[in-house]
Amino acid sequence: MLTVRKTKAIRADQREIENKNGEDTIYLYEDIGGWFGIDHLEFVKEFNALEADTIHLRVDSGGGDIFAARTIKTAIMQHKANVIVHVDGLAASAASFLIMGANEIEIVDGGFLMIHNASSLLDILGFFNIDDLNSLIDDLSKERNLHTKINETIANDYVKRTGKDLETILQWMTAETWFTSKEALENGFVDRVYDGEPTKGNYDLSIFNNVPEEIKLRNKTNQNKETKKDLNERDLEKALRDAGCSRSLAKEILAKGFQDERDAQPELVEPNVRDAQMVDEPPLREAEPAKPKAKDKVAELLLKADLLNM
Repeated sequence: MLTVRKTKAIRADQREIENKNGEDTIYLYEDIGGWFGIDHLEFVKEFNALEADTIHLRVDSGGGDIFAARTIKTAIMQHKANVIVHVDGLAASAASFLIMGANEIEIVDGGFLMIHNASSLLDILGFFNIDDLNSLIDDLSKERNLHTKINETIANDYVKRTGKDLETILQWMTAETWFTSKEALENGFVDRVYDGEPTKGNYDLSIFNNVPEEIKLRNKTNQNKETKKDLNERDLEKALRDAGCSRSLAKEILAKGFQDERDAQPELVEPNVRDAQMVDEPPLREAEPAKPKAKDKVAELLLKADLLNM
């Protein structure tokens, strides 16, 4: 769901954008599409329903599904409002492509923008005979051709924004190039840099090769805070999906598991209250040991899911 504010837009540097001409501010502070990212179809539906003259789109994202990003980018380009993107921390991968559809782009001092070639997950483990190998080679060839087309399409959008030649953009993408706010401005990816503190997002940057140390440190600091918390539903859903459960089944299992955890209350032992002045009374009977806590339902469900997948 979109987070929409219809009164004033507060920028990362705390300067207020007055709502004189009907301005809305929305946030894209997460991954794009995929299992755990923002639902791009829902985003577009609500984005298109906005009637403001100016829309401020605040972005802090490590990327996501390129096709979902293109859907959102198209909606941004076709909206009648003046769409201003504010990169409050990071616009990487599909997020850097998505923001190319805005009328204006600005980035916080200390923020980053990253472009790279598209990537996809291929599951090719197993045993193969000659026919299987020929089929695999054919599939890989088709996948390679698709990637070539996708990369060129993405690069052309960067070309339109920056004015750079296609060869330069493709080289930057191949090298997985991370631009500082100053470099993004110098190379035409953004229109201006604004003062402020970058947001400390929680990104999955495991698939990237050249992540700047500043981003790693910023991300690690925030992740350390997250690890102090118990496993959340998102982590457990991912584990269930990795175990082979469908998305609907994973959500059903989690809904049951977390409900059981909430319903399970620790057993309380009734205290044996005695009058300390009654010295002639027999010694106090030791309290019975507390019953063990309710079994971890979520762990049990995860174990069952793993066994079913064996």
